[in-house]
Amino acid sequence: MVGSVSDTPKGSFPKTAHLLKHSDFQKVYEQGRRHFSGNMTVFFLRRTAAATAVATGAPAESGVRIGFTVSRALGKAVDRNRMRRRTREAVRHHLSMLDGMSEAVDVVINPKKSLLVVEFSQISQEIERAFRVVRQGQGEAARPRGEGRSSRRGKPEVRS
Repeated sequence: MVGSVSDTPKGSFPKTAHLLKHSDFQKVYEQGRRHFSGNMTVFFLRRTAAATAVATGAPAESGVRIGFTVSRALGKAVDRNRMRRRTREAVRHHLSMLDGMSEAVDVVINPKKSLLVVEFSQISQEIERAFRVVRQGQGEAARPRGEGRSSRRGKPEVRS
């Protein structure tokens, strides 16, 4: 049967794999690495087992946690929810790529507005590529806040 549910890759995205706390998102943004693609930016941070145990209050464990952030600037709630659903589905299909990693990792995915109009297959390919980068630990190091930006933004030039 063409287009049946059995034709799609199987996978799951359990609640334990969701990144939920604001402080965890901030840590990934500030200390993690970045991977840029055409329709999204993926931030990731490897967690040590000790840090995971301290943060969660649970025994040390390895695992992958994934969060999504979709800014209000990207559109109305309907559009933002659609972006989140499409991205979450692509993650569900490829989450098994990150299973068996020796270290735990937190991943935050920030879609771009173009994600609304691209084919799902392209989103899926970008997630797959991003997960390969995460698995290999590559990516661009995150800059501390304010670094690399013009400090004179919005200020008039003063000449003596």
